[in-house]
Amino acid sequence: MAQIFRQIESTKTLRKELDYRRISMFNSIREIEDFKRNYESIKVEILAQAQISIQKEIAQKSTELEKLELELKAAVRNEEEKVKSAIHRLDVKITELTERLNKQTFLRRLFLTISRWQQNFKLHQLRNNSDRIIFKRTSLIQRKVKNLHSHVDFLNTNTEKIISERCENDLSELNRTKQAISDLRTIIAGAKGEYAVEQELKKLPDNFYVINDYRLNFTRPIINKKNGDKIFSIQIDHLVVSPGGIFLLETKNWSNRSIRSLNLRSPIDQIQRSSYALFVFINNNISLNSHHWGSKQISLKSVLVMVGATTNQKFQFVKIKELKALNRYLKYFEPIYTDQETKWLAQTLLDYCD
Repeated sequence: MAQIFRQIESTKTLRKELDYRRISMFNSIREIEDFKRNYESIKVEILAQAQISIQKEIAQKSTELEKLELELKAAVRNEEEKVKSAIHRLDVKITELTERLNKQTFLRRLFLTISRWQQNFKLHQLRNNSDRIIFKRTSLIQRKVKNLHSHVDFLNTNTEKIISERCENDLSELNRTKQAISDLRTIIAGAKGEYAVEQELKKLPDNFYVINDYRLNFTRPIINKKNGDKIFSIQIDHLVVSPGGIFLLETKNWSNRSIRSLNLRSPIDQIQRSSYALFVFINNNISLNSHHWGSKQISLKSVLVMVGATTNQKFQFVKIKELKALNRYLKYFEPIYTDQETKWLAQTLLDYCD
């Protein structure tokens, strides 16, 4: 397996953009693709989970209500027994007072008559207000039953509205994420393409070295003699160092519409510019003096890798390869460096990388 160095540039850019938008649910391009593919089912799942949640709540509250109603009935029965006992005690006391009246002196009878009147009054009050007394004594649990009953009725009557309200934040976040993914589709397509290329390059032999997001900044700009362009820096999607030479890879995950567009920057100009600057830099800074005849030439080839749609057009100094044909092309060239020289070249280029 090829040795891989550094992180893919578009992946880093995508991570920064997602962090800026406060989206942390994705750890890979695959997770983003899964989200796009499953967006509708995720939305349905959010609503389904809210439906399940409210049905569970209704069932739980209904069970609580049944228990509380049984508790209320028991409390009412208990208070009814207490009232009956109190009425019975008063009846017994009034009977005793009546029996004692005929055997007492005048003053004593007067006292007992007043006492009997008081007991009769209590008995009258108790019999006429027993329901109100029982209700007052059980008022706390009555209120609990009433409130819980109202809550269950509210849940049953307003289920759809409650589901909508409870899902509002989750659905809003889901739609916000979807919109962000849509806004970042160009970066995502680039990251997806570069990831696919990286996965393909990993299949190369272990004497191949892949440097992702290869960057160079030049203290003095390199002048392109062809057009006078001053090149201050370059960025290369993948730099492959192999026994057969050094390959500069630019990845494009474009649609047929993008290929036909006149508004997009030419990837051929882009890769030729980077290739020229890298060629000048290597020849000015890196040399292989291992051969007794002198310094070996450092071979540099440019490849435009088309992950999505492709074109059959041919361009000078740049090969266009589909992803499935990339590794076959990279392994096609006869070795011009030993494994030791290849490793040294890769490490040297990596040391210069910004």
